[in-house]
Amino acid sequence: MARLELNTAAAATIISLSEAKSHLRVTHDADDTYITNLIPAATEVAQNYACSKFINETYTMYMADWGDVYVSNSFRLQGGYYDTLKGPNSFKYGGYYSKFTGLRQIVLPYAPLSSVVSVKYYDSANNQQTITSTDYNVLKFINQKRFIEFNDGYDLPSVYPRADAIEIQFKAGYGSAASNVPKAIYQATLLILGQMYEKREDSVSKLPKASEYILDPYRIKTY
Repeated sequence: MARLELNTAAAATIISLSEAKSHLRVTHDADDTYITNLIPAATEVAQNYACSKFINETYTMYMADWGDVYVSNSFRLQGGYYDTLKGPNSFKYGGYYSKFTGLRQIVLPYAPLSSVVSVKYYDSANNQQTITSTDYNVLKFINQKRFIEFNDGYDLPSVYPRADAIEIQFKAGYGSAASNVPKAIYQATLLILGQMYEKREDSVSKLPKASEYILDPYRIKTY
């Protein structure tokens, strides 16, 4: 199974301490540390519900082979792969094939996708190579995870047998600053923060209904 490594965490929060205190109607400083700790916690809860990242973070996804992806429409046959669209002898290396385009695709786990930094692999001689960005397209659709689609006619190269044979570095998030995040997401996170602040014991069974309603249009469909 593909593995993820966080390379660069979000450099900012979508809510400042002063904004949080204003929303909570807190005028003293006694709870500043507590509220400061609640801000990333509330943000994480909102991100988990929306299945996305808000402020840009950089990740590397490691794969053992081209078929080592989060989702696949391919069937493994005798060490190879069977393309459901083109037939059992239609390709050599396998991987994920779209049943709509017949092209190899790799789904990235977090959205919204800001950019794909690089796609690298270790060749059969165990030397790392970089795939030229012109050999693939990065496809972005509303409310769906983004993915890399290799060009028609591009043959995926053989890789050395190692757990990190393929490295895909990508950046996920709406942008590098709080101002890049939709205001609706900001407001929904404030509502979650408010509930966390008011109910400090283990009494919260689910998100505030209003926050779910606000986040639903931004929720990324999972596969």
